[in-house]
Amino acid sequence: MSTSSAPRPYHRCFVSGNDPEATNRLAEMVRACGIEAASAAEMRVGETITKEVIRLITDADFIAAVITDGPQTAVAYELGVAQGLGKPAFVIFASSPSIDLANAYVVAVEDGMHLEGAVEDLDRFVRHAKRPGRMGQDSKSRTVHSLDWARKELDELRVSTSPDRYQRFERLCAKIFRATGAEVSEVGQDQTIGADLIVWLNDIAFELGGPTLVECKFYGGGVGSVLKNSEETVRRIERVMERSDAKLALLVYDHDRKTPPPSLFETPRVLSFAVEDLIASIENLELDTVVLKRRDRALFAKRAQ
Repeated sequence: MSTSSAPRPYHRCFVSGNDPEATNRLAEMVRACGIEAASAAEMRVGETITKEVIRLITDADFIAAVITDGPQTAVAYELGVAQGLGKPAFVIFASSPSIDLANAYVVAVEDGMHLEGAVEDLDRFVRHAKRPGRMGQDSKSRTVHSLDWARKELDELRVSTSPDRYQRFERLCAKIFRATGAEVSEVGQDQTIGADLIVWLNDIAFELGGPTLVECKFYGGGVGSVLKNSEETVRRIERVMERSDAKLALLVYDHDRKTPPPSLFETPRVLSFAVEDLIASIENLELDTVVLKRRDRALFAKRAQ
């Protein structure tokens, strides 16, 4: 099992599930991460089940649940209580969930009795997801130095005729995201992911329940060509999102003209960012806020159609 030595913000977890054996396996997995795990099976004598469940969830830092075939009412109730209390949720499902899993980090497995494939996801979750009410607060203690080095690299890429400039743009985008303190995985040649980067941005990871997929595009040609190609890219990423656990994707783009890149097509699940806007948002310590506001705006625009 691969785990990180990075500090973990959580110490206690409430474990939920609709199958006792699978729930116990998940509790063992949580404890293997060095986190206390409690479940509805651990009741105080004399307490009502409902009151005791609420106490355990209230005392927990987050909730972890495993959903298999069978009734899901109890799990839905416990996830609902946790959500109402503002607790982050990590959910593994081995069946089709009949409950709303919005704002939860969801991992799909083939068999609820074999959860090993979700270990790294749990490890990442407990290192990155945060409690509500902290949105933007970390910016007070977070320092991002000038990203003029990124602008310099970008200027060099715009005039480059090197055949690897597209790969260099991907690497530049990864370095820019790492400047925020985010964990970045470069996908490389793995075509099964459908994106260039997998990025854990802390506040976004909590708000949406998982990592952000990032596609990096360096466009050439006139404005009309850029708009057409970007819309095709966004629609392709939308199809990727349908088979992915990720809740949000970013198209980070630039083009080889001196004029500012145009505003591109986007959806509630796929936002388009000119790389210069990305750099400015990071320098101003407002990337998380800008991303979530733009997502909300795209949701509103879609509903208004």
